[in-house]
Amino acid sequence: MKKTLAALSAAVLALSAGCKDALNAPSQDNIVAGTAQPIQNLVTGVVAQDRASAMAFSYLLFPETEARNSVRMDTNEPRYLNEFVAVPIDPSDFIGGSAWSGYYSEIRAANQLIVSPSLNTMSAGDKAATIGFVQTMKALDYIRLIQLRDSLGVAIQVSQGATADPIRTKGVVLAYISALLDSANTNFASASATVPFALPSGFKQDGDYTKTANLITFNRGLKGMVETYRGFDHQAPCPTCFATAITALNAALSGATATDLAAGPYYQFNPSSPESFSNPMVDNHVYLTDNFANSIQAGDLRASKIATASSPSSIVNGVELTIRDPVTDPTIASNLTRPIPIVRNAAYYLLRAQAKAETGDLAGATADVNVVRVGEGGLAPYATFASVAAARTAILYEYRYSFIYEGPYYLIAAREYGTITKAYVSQPGMPTVSTDLTHASDPLQTALPMPSVEAAARNGNVTPQP
Repeated sequence: MKKTLAALSAAVLALSAGCKDALNAPSQDNIVAGTAQPIQNLVTGVVAQDRASAMAFSYLLFPETEARNSVRMDTNEPRYLNEFVAVPIDPSDFIGGSAWSGYYSEIRAANQLIVSPSLNTMSAGDKAATIGFVQTMKALDYIRLIQLRDSLGVAIQVSQGATADPIRTKGVVLAYISALLDSANTNFASASATVPFALPSGFKQDGDYTKTANLITFNRGLKGMVETYRGFDHQAPCPTCFATAITALNAALSGATATDLAAGPYYQFNPSSPESFSNPMVDNHVYLTDNFANSIQAGDLRASKIATASSPSSIVNGVELTIRDPVTDPTIASNLTRPIPIVRNAAYYLLRAQAKAETGDLAGATADVNVVRVGEGGLAPYATFASVAAARTAILYEYRYSFIYEGPYYLIAAREYGTITKAYVSQPGMPTVSTDLTHASDPLQTALPMPSVEAAARNGNVTPQP
């Protein structure tokens, strides 16, 4: 999947105000009737932009910093620390304005592919497989947008002209994503057995996700994720959505066993020319907090993620860190090509545990948590949880240590459970900048702000609309 492909630059480049700038589509003038090559180029553009957007600090590191698990310590750029601790994030800089336009670039590319005349040259089954895949990837972009912005809402891209689409409430966006995933799943039901285009090698990293049957499990896993989020939505909670989530997650895990925790599509990386895209978390400035290192349970196999760094971090605003996850170490050459899961089965087990606990099925929640606890942590299984609170505590622990640098799973669960509090951030080993040692004014932010350019595009009106 080369970054230099003409299809990528033509299909996904757009300016920052993600919902109002026109996107230039690949020219249809030279399409030869019956050829699938234009579809291949368009799909390549969608998948490449998805990787470029998701595999960035804004998705892999910033949520861990908000949760006080990891910080990038760089004296040349102290904002990686001091914009997350004690002060609000600046919506106009590279942190506050991140994780926005790239996702909308891909959404635009997906929208244009879905209406491309090239689809009409394909068989009905191939067309259904293509649309189902692209709709699922589009839904994934919206999921990430809402994961990072939460109750601030995001725009559902409708217009292609000069009018900026309004910011919608989290509940409205989640309902839209859920319906989009169902539409994709309907397409998969009549699709060819294999997608009619090549996908990067990561889609065969752990299971063959060029096969429609596996893409259905991927789709249903995302459906379960969204319905779980709907259930916990603090502005518009949906208790019945937990049952819907369980049904979808049952489908996602159909046929899976406790040894399949890593199964799922992956992003792959190639540091060599012409692609020159290494694993983004390989960075000598990325460290784990002392609290993260000291809070792991004795005997947990995931302690392999915690190692003393060869040298301490730079001192930034009075903070110095000494622990790192070996996967971030640039002296380990294999890290540069280490794949990162898009979503894997372990996440589905914990999502289902969350949904089961909220519906009162504590035995079922315990069983799902134990799949991850035993399978990845090597720890003794829990006895049946005595309360929802006990289930939540266990779920948070498993998210924290199984998903570091894979996405904002721990932060989202902590946000849902309301555990990012003054007491939490003041625990021993949590970073405290020298200007606010007690966190007295810490806003405890768990979401990136709305980018200032998006506020400007809407004359300052970014109040979510129903």
